[in-house]
Amino acid sequence: MKKNTYDELITGSLLHQSVTERLDVTATNAPIELDHELIDLILDLYDDDRDFPFQKIRKFSITEILTYLQATHRYYLTKKLPEIEQSLLHIFSRYGKTHELLAELCLFFNAYKNDLIEHIKMEEREFFPYIKKLLKATQGELSAEEISDMLAKASIAQFTDHHDSIEDELMEVSQIIKRYSEFETMPLPYSIFLNQVQIFELELRKHAIIEDHVLVPMAKELEEKLKTA
Repeated sequence: MKKNTYDELITGSLLHQSVTERLDVTATNAPIELDHELIDLILDLYDDDRDFPFQKIRKFSITEILTYLQATHRYYLTKKLPEIEQSLLHIFSRYGKTHELLAELCLFFNAYKNDLIEHIKMEEREFFPYIKKLLKATQGELSAEEISDMLAKASIAQFTDHHDSIEDELMEVSQIIKRYSEFETMPLPYSIFLNQVQIFELELRKHAIIEDHVLVPMAKELEEKLKTA
């Protein structure tokens, strides 16, 4: 299904809203303050990631990038996933006994949600703390022995080699619904759910781009400095 201009405007508006909204979803209920230029660049990335000048974002500190990415994780766990799950529950309450598609969707989305939560927990538990330790090491806050031990136990490559494209799995939800819609008229709740899934899929892709093309190169640079010091 080809998007029309109206669909593109709505999708773009929702994505822009999500970028700023996540900065208000914090554990302390205090909004996160990030450089306005950084936010503008991220919004530009959401508009179009083709030939994007990633070096412009890399001029900001790795701490700022991590702050943004961790705010995104909180946003996914406390807002986006619950919203999508609520839509699915609404569909179940209305069509649970009449639509065969529903069982497949429920099973798939529940498994996907668990995979995404585990993916986020891994990054928060292992990947991000390792980068923070690299930063401390380059700032002289770790001893030579601590640095040697850290580099012997982990590496950026170790994390990126197992950095699954979690957003690709979400495409299957869209494909399941679209296969169904080829044979039957799609009820409005399914259309709403499909729209939520498609926007979240785009959202996850942008998140992955920032991790892969901004955070990882910056972290590798820190790692190389320590290895050659």
